[in-house]
Amino acid sequence: MTNEDKITKWLAGELSDSDKKEFERTEEFAKIHRLLEGVNNFKAPEYDVDSEYKRLPENLSQHKGSISLYKRISPLVRIAAILIVALTITYFFNNYFNTSSTSQAWIADQTEVYLPDSSFVSLNTGSQIKFSKEKWGKERHVELNGEAFFRVKKGSQFNVKSHQGTVRVLGTEFGVKDWDKYYEVTCYSGLVKVMTKQNSVILKPNSTFRIINGNEENFTIPGKSEPNWLNGESHFKSVPLRFVINDLERQYKVSVKAKNIDLNQLFTGSFSHDNLNIALESITIPVNLNYKIKGNKILITFESK
Repeated sequence: MTNEDKITKWLAGELSDSDKKEFERTEEFAKIHRLLEGVNNFKAPEYDVDSEYKRLPENLSQHKGSISLYKRISPLVRIAAILIVALTITYFFNNYFNTSSTSQAWIADQTEVYLPDSSFVSLNTGSQIKFSKEKWGKERHVELNGEAFFRVKKGSQFNVKSHQGTVRVLGTEFGVKDWDKYYEVTCYSGLVKVMTKQNSVILKPNSTFRIINGNEENFTIPGKSEPNWLNGESHFKSVPLRFVINDLERQYKVSVKAKNIDLNQLFTGSFSHDNLNIALESITIPVNLNYKIKGNKILITFESK
């Protein structure tokens, strides 16, 4: 978060307690505090209306001149006023005019989200989305980090943009997975258009488009209405073992170290999200591996038990 963002959020009272304490220890806050004290302590001189009225003829007879109110205000108060006005304008602009998705907060971690048009999104563990409520009436646009399932209401064009591609639909049900060097889109109903830097693909129901380590492929899936992870299970079809292990780490919030293992060997199978030991057995037994658990750290090896 930039200093300007922190100042704006501090003025609006939107900083968390920890961020507020951290910001109030900075030099920028000290300067602002001094300036605001100058504004608060500024006091206009007392003005006696009757006395000044009696002196009016004398004042009119003297040399006429004008003194700018700006010049009469102390430099400190001038700076404070300018700063406050500038910050107010910045805050107003960011919140009312600049409604791009970058100004929106990320919504994260296996959460069910209803978008402004009642379209439904379910986020897998470690995933995030963001969107602009203000722009939703003009464009239905969602940014995604990670994996999510979408049930989109029929209407105008609906886009899901992630690091490796964009999915475009009008109204349908589909899943998107975008992790490092792994991109996958599955269509469950309707039609889905997938656009990447290299290709553009139309998906029909029960079909998947995938890019792993730069290699593209299309395949069909058994008829179903939603991804397996919504029911507490991660499923893989001919996926390099490294991506299976990465998913295990996200689901169970553990750290896995692989020793003497070919992480590029392909894995087909699944593991559950409710029992770590069973999940590890589901991964290691099919490929003849062993594992040891110590706290939240796991070692997977070829070594004998």
